[in-house]
Amino acid sequence: MVRTEHKCNKTASSNVILTKAKIMTQITQKQLIESLNQLKEIKPNKEWASLLKAQILAEEKQVVSTPATFAGVMDTLKFVFAPRKLTYSLATILFLFIGLFGFAGYTVPGDMLFPVKKIAEQSTAALSGQTTINKDVAKLNNRINDLVTVAKEGKTNNLSSTISEISANAKELTQNLKDSPADTETIRNIATSLKTLADVPGTDIAENSDVKDLCQTLVESQIAVLQNTTLTEEQQTTLSEIEDLYEQGEYADALEKILLNQ
Repeated sequence: MVRTEHKCNKTASSNVILTKAKIMTQITQKQLIESLNQLKEIKPNKEWASLLKAQILAEEKQVVSTPATFAGVMDTLKFVFAPRKLTYSLATILFLFIGLFGFAGYTVPGDMLFPVKKIAEQSTAALSGQTTINKDVAKLNNRINDLVTVAKEGKTNNLSSTISEISANAKELTQNLKDSPADTETIRNIATSLKTLADVPGTDIAENSDVKDLCQTLVESQIAVLQNTTLTEEQQTTLSEIEDLYEQGEYADALEKILLNQ
């Protein structure tokens, strides 16, 4: 009997505890639902919302602009260093050209780099502002100097090319003298060059047809000048001798006599 009563009391206590727990659970769930509903009704502070929005946008902008900023830095570096590379390249090319022109200055007709030497001479003549005839005289003098070098150093392989260059220059100068007569000083310079040319050993360049034509043209122009000038008796005698040499085709001797009596 006692055991039965004790068992009933124990069961009743358990039921009470379960009932209370169930009630507490219901209350807790109800409070939780009420709390959630209250949270829905809560609105954030306007200033806090604006600040948060600005911060988020700033972070996005920073992430997006990072590659652009890096690209901008790279573009800047290219802008800085690209001209330097170009400058170095141009400087290298310039030094090569200077060396090329410098070395070409020691060449003579027939050498591989001789055309470069001619280009340099033409450029210098163009910048000097000389007349056409003076440029032709300068070219002739350069080729005569080349012939002197060829003869002195025994460069027999270059002899033919050098004579061809002199012949072409003499022909061009002769034509320009016929089109536009030169002054006395220029004539003297040409005659002096031809005298130097005639004295180069082992060339027989004085017998070249173009060189002889140049001598003839010079003698003709000087005879014409002397004939239109008042001369002393001695000068008249010299003129007669020059005319005789001219008639004999001795143009180089006639030109030399003209030079001696000027």
